[in-house]
This record gives sequence, C-alpha cells and structure tokens, in this order.
Amino acid sequence: MQDALTSNVQSSIRPGMDCDTFYYGDTNSEKQIFNCIVNTKFVQNFTNLSAGTSQFTISPYQGISDIVINLAYGAGSPTANLPQGWGYALIQQVSIRYGSSAQYFFSGQQIYLQNMYEAENGTKRDALSSLGGNALAAGAASGATCSLYLNLPHNSPRVEGKPLPFPSDLLTQPIVITIQMNDPGALSPAGPWVPGASGSATIAAPLASAQMQVRQEMMADSADLLARRVDMNTHAYTFPLKYFPQQQVSINLASTSAIQTVNLTGFRAGEVQKILMFLTRRGDAGSSGGTGGNSVAQNGLLYWLPISNITLTYNGEIFYRADGNSNQLWNLVNDTKTGAVNGALLNTSGTWGAGLSYWVEMPFSQAAVPYDKEVKLLGGKPILNAVVNLSLQTPTADSDYVLNVVYLYNCSLLCSRGGSEYIF
Repeated sequence: MQDALTSNVQSSIRPGMDCDTFYYGDTNSEKQIFNCIVNTKFVQNFTNLSAGTSQFTISPYQGISDIVINLAYGAGSPTANLPQGWGYALIQQVSIRYGSSAQYFFSGQQIYLQNMYEAENGTKRDALSSLGGNALAAGAASGATCSLYLNLPHNSPRVEGKPLPFPSDLLTQPIVITIQMNDPGALSPAGPWVPGASGSATIAAPLASAQMQVRQEMMADSADLLARRVDMNTHAYTFPLKYFPQQQVSINLASTSAIQTVNLTGFRAGEVQKILMFLTRRGDAGSSGGTGGNSVAQNGLLYWLPISNITLTYNGEIFYRADGNSNQLWNLVNDTKTGAVNGALLNTSGTWGAGLSYWVEMPFSQAAVPYDKEVKLLGGKPILNAVVNLSLQTPTADSDYVLNVVYLYNCSLLCSRGGSEYIF
C-alpha cells in the first residue's frame, strides 16, 4: 500500500509520457510508414587524379545519404612515409550545392574534424581516422589505399542519430559536389605531407584511382514520394540539418609568448551551437616540428597539438573557461569520448609510434547526444557584430602556430518549387 501511494505521488507530480516497460505497444514501438530500400551502386570516378578539381553530379532521384571517397596509389608508389589520415590530407577543399541552393566550401581538415567530432565513441573515432589512410613507412606504402567519409551538411558518419536521407526528388536541378585535391606528389612542410627523416623522399603522382560512392535510400513504391502526393509549388519541406559548419578560419599566432590572445572573426548571421578549434604548426617537420622526443612530427594538416588554459569571452563576458588541460574533461562529460584521436607520430628512425591529435569544443547550446533518428533544435548564440576574444596557451612559446576554428550553426534546408535554400 505504501509503495503504491508513493508511486502515485511521484507519477502525479512528474511530467512525462506514459511508457510500457514490459510489453511492446503504442508507447514504446515505432513502425515504418513507407518501405524503403538501400543501395550503394552509384559510383563516379574522379576526372583528375593529380592536383586539381573533379566535379560530381547527382541527379534528382530520391534519398541521398552517405558519401564515401576511395583513393589508391599504384604499385611502386608512393616512395615516402604516409601519415595517418592521408586521404583527408589529400583533400584541399570540397563544395556542395543542393539544386539551386547557395554553394558553400569546406576544407579537408574540417571534414576530418567533423568525422572525429560526430563519431559515437572512441573506437569508431579512431577507426574513421585509420580507414582514411593508415600510417605507413616508405617501404610499406606501395599501392596504399584508403576510404574516407565525406561529411556534408545533410549526412553524418553516426549510426546513432543518423540524419534521414536528403530527398533529392524534391529538386529539379542536380546536387553538385566539387572536390579540389592537393597534389599527391607534393612533399613539403607547407603542403599535405611531411618529409621522412632524410627529408628527401618523393611521392609519385598521380593516384592510380579515385572515386566517389553514394548511398541511396529509395522508397519501394515511388507513388509515396512527397512530390507525388503534395503540390510542392504551394508547399515546402524543411530538412533539419545536424548543424551547418562554416568554412574553416585559420589564424596565424604571431606572438612569441605561450599565452596567446586572438579576436575571432568571420561570423555570419544565425545561432552558433559550438565553436570547434584545433592547433597546427607551420613547417611542422624536422627539428623545429619535433614533439615528445620525435624530431619529425606526424604531419602539418592532421597532427593537432594540445591547447590549455582556454578562455572565450563574448562582449567581455566569459562563456567558456577551461583551466589547465580541463578542456578534455569538459568535452568528455558532454559527449561519449574525449576530444583526441589516436594517431601516429613519425620517429627519427622513420618508424611510426603512438601519438594523439587534439581538438576543443566550446559550446553555446546545451549538450544533446543524439540517439536513433532524433532531431532536436537547441538555441545557440547569435554572434554577428559581437566581439569574441579567445585566450589560450600553446605548448611552447613560438610564433609558428596556427589556430584553426570552425563555427557550427543551427540551420535547415528548405525545399520548394524544385529548389532548396539554407535557412539560418
């Protein structure tokens, strides 16, 4: 009697939906309304296997989901060390246009960052990195291959909280993706690669093969398509985006002090969910790039150094503060993994050892780890025309560091009259 009374009191004062935790029923089960089938048969080859641009056209044909890039060197090349994630390092820039939408650009670095940030756990995070190109010494790099996930506004490598497919059938113009590649034969500290211990190795160009592969999700009965059931000239469909990542901003830290202060700029109108940042180093090779007893660092693009003692202010008010190295704990308590990926570090002997590559998340919105197909809009912080200052400590007192930041915005794609556009 006492147990029943206590339970009834708690039920009466707590808000929430009724849910059966013993039998399946309406309160704890979902069923698919429109049956769908999936295929990955859509493949396009790169038109340029060296430095340059390749353009891919996806005709309006139902749902577009995951996109994967497969790269391969030929037998006998490369003849130099390959760093972990070398496939991402080969990508200089990616752009996408959804039909008539605005065209936006994203760097290979930030696509790699978004994959690391969105992975559900540390195991998947590390796997996404290694599948994007294993670290290989020069003698074992011949015919190296990799597969990397092309993270765009509409998709995600997550399986928990994976976005629904983008309905390209609502468009009358194709989805156009443009990929600009770094030179796979380049080898310099300023480029995507870092020399081996001798600094004299070269990488043969071009690639032997490169292709883009698309996962399509299609309705079993095309009569169920929205454009067949609804007049899209008088109606609109809103496709909620996980976030919109603004193109990466890179800031040279000119101060020779370990304590650096910068003013973050380049914000657009809209609500900022988070600011992601990572630290690289120009000329990250040879003795000047050595860290942890290694005279040759992993590589300048995907080897990110730890940042400590961070303070972010908005018009003078502190919104994020992480003393010492506590930013990693702040990342962990609001996610299911730390903000660091297990990588590889090239030693003076030319062999690969363990290494970590770090990033930092500075949130404005509340934490929301997504689950199965969950779409939740949480308010962010409008920053346009505000003064955002950042104070941080670099590993050493050096003027050779580069701070890289990516702003994540609340955003949706609105589809109507055969076109689409971003709504911030």
